[in-house]
Amino acid sequence: MKLIILLLLALNLLSCQAKVKVTEVHHSTVEEKALTIYGKFSSAINGRTFQKDALITHNGFQYIAFYNKDRRVCLGRRSLPKGHWDIIVFDDYLFESNDAHNVVSMGICPNDGTIHLSFDHHGHPLKYRRSITGLASEKGSANWSSASFGPVLSELEEGKPLRITYPKFWSTPDGNLQFCYRQGGSGSGDRMLVDYNAATGAWENGRQIDSREGTFKDELGESPNRCSYPNGYDYDAEGRLHTTFVWRETPQSANHDLMYVYSDDQGYTWHTNEGQLLKENPQLNSPGITVQYIPRSWGLKNDHGQAIDSKNRIHVLMIHATEKSILAVGSQPGKTRWAPSKAQHYHHYWRSESGDWKHIELPMKVGSRPKLFADKNDNLIMIYGGVSDPDMDDDFYQRDLIIAVATAKNKWEDWHIAHVVKGPFMNDMLGDFYRWKSEEVLSVMVQETASKKKQPSALKVVDLRFDF
Repeated sequence: MKLIILLLLALNLLSCQAKVKVTEVHHSTVEEKALTIYGKFSSAINGRTFQKDALITHNGFQYIAFYNKDRRVCLGRRSLPKGHWDIIVFDDYLFESNDAHNVVSMGICPNDGTIHLSFDHHGHPLKYRRSITGLASEKGSANWSSASFGPVLSELEEGKPLRITYPKFWSTPDGNLQFCYRQGGSGSGDRMLVDYNAATGAWENGRQIDSREGTFKDELGESPNRCSYPNGYDYDAEGRLHTTFVWRETPQSANHDLMYVYSDDQGYTWHTNEGQLLKENPQLNSPGITVQYIPRSWGLKNDHGQAIDSKNRIHVLMIHATEKSILAVGSQPGKTRWAPSKAQHYHHYWRSESGDWKHIELPMKVGSRPKLFADKNDNLIMIYGGVSDPDMDDDFYQRDLIIAVATAKNKWEDWHIAHVVKGPFMNDMLGDFYRWKSEEVLSVMVQETASKKKQPSALKVVDLRFDF
């Protein structure tokens, strides 16, 4: 009788799942011999979950930033939809680290067509360079070479040298650019924000946007400092900047809780989930910013995916276990930092139009940290590296690109795997948000697993279309 009930539940779930067609419209090879490092923290240096962005579409061209086998920063460009990749190699800087945090991040300013690169940081002095005005605006007429870029700089605002981690660029609703980074270290750092003004060609208004302050206590101990790990910073259709994040404590170095704040003035002031203006930067004791309690003992990971739908609702995908799932695999909460892999699940949290937060646990096997995209009808697309067979072991070096979907008409309760692009791939999956927003073509950056450790491998872009 129990078996019959389970079969009926499975059939009911299948009947609720919308039939979604995913088409691989194009595969392109960016670089046959891109760098692999097999060093501290990870083997992949091209395509990491905390990169924002490595793949950007602007004005009919798609751009990609990466390291090649010779440990040089590279910037590729192709004419869409199927142009050849034309690569700039910056021979004046040698990347010597084996730290997978030290990625290349890129930004493009729509107002003046400048391309911005920041690279090789994990608590190190800033490395930043910028192109000439109009390089990304002139439909390929400008000189596509390293000569169109300035030197490597250690400051954005004159007289203010920086030491940073996790550089991130994003464009603003008025067509300028912002740069975000962490000041300080893991478990003891503050998030900072700087504005690029295309009218003057200068960076300005450097400011702190959250704080490490406060004392945290739980069953794992006491923590005097922390840092935030954001899932993203995204502007909605009305110009509101949304961010969700977790706190990482020190010295236990574990994450907890889901926080949410928004800004109506491009990150100068912040509001709580209920709309209250914070009198200071978001910090541990800020009232009204914790929207989901997730204890440190559940192995909550960081740097996940978020997206904003057409109704300006924010959606977040995160990986963590629960007390129930940890006990079910014979372990105890807090025994390991990330919880046993078999106890981890993907979790979808979203904010309703009334400000309430909803939650659903996803059914698929956990792989890499996910990224999330919403289409014009509020259907959700999740990309991650992993295995589609729940009975297979998840090998970091043998992952496929998995595309899972959920539909708005079913209130996102029908999450399922809709398509698999066969690997093996070694990177976290990164998509081109800008192309998706303008065309609803999802370009995903993937790097093949090398045949031998420390050997280079092919870096590619897969273009996908969806029919819900």
